[in-house]
Amino acid sequence: MFQLGKLAIQSTVSTLGTTAIAAQAMTNILENLNGIGGIGVGIGLMTIVGQCLGADRKDEAVYYIKKLCVIAEIVMAASCVIVFALTKPITILGGMEPESAKMCFHMVMWITIVKPLVWVMSFVPAYGLRAAGDAKFSMITSCCTMWACRFCLCVFLIRVMGFGPMGVWIGMFADWTVRSIIFTWRFHSRKWLEHKVI
Repeated sequence: MFQLGKLAIQSTVSTLGTTAIAAQAMTNILENLNGIGGIGVGIGLMTIVGQCLGADRKDEAVYYIKKLCVIAEIVMAASCVIVFALTKPITILGGMEPESAKMCFHMVMWITIVKPLVWVMSFVPAYGLRAAGDAKFSMITSCCTMWACRFCLCVFLIRVMGFGPMGVWIGMFADWTVRSIIFTWRFHSRKWLEHKVI
């Protein structure tokens, strides 16, 4: 589903010309790079929460999700700042055209501002929910927000409103924000603790 969504978004970006395509491609690489640390924390969280719930220590599972969200937030903020600081040198080393490099820098700047605010809560608690057996809720939420925000909003902003490649990232920011609200609510509701994994 996610790869199909990415393909659909890429087909929309491809209508904007080679400058936008090059800027979007480089921005995707840089955004993936600054997210590696946060994803690593989330994957580690799955193991920890699984062990806590396997030992029937629900309070510890809640504690570790909160603790690792804080750690992921610190890692995310640091990695975003580092990648942003390296964006100009990377675009120069990559031999990007000045206009593409400028577009890329603009998009990475916004990612650096928005990602530390909403990304962690839109992804890291979901790893804990999955470890607790609440995988269906996570999957449905992720698919719905991806298609509604990432795809539909992105296509609307680019094809109708003429936003250019920044429309992709506005859609992405909307996806992260909606997802973070839903997963924060789900985490605090404690309904995810009612599942039985084994």
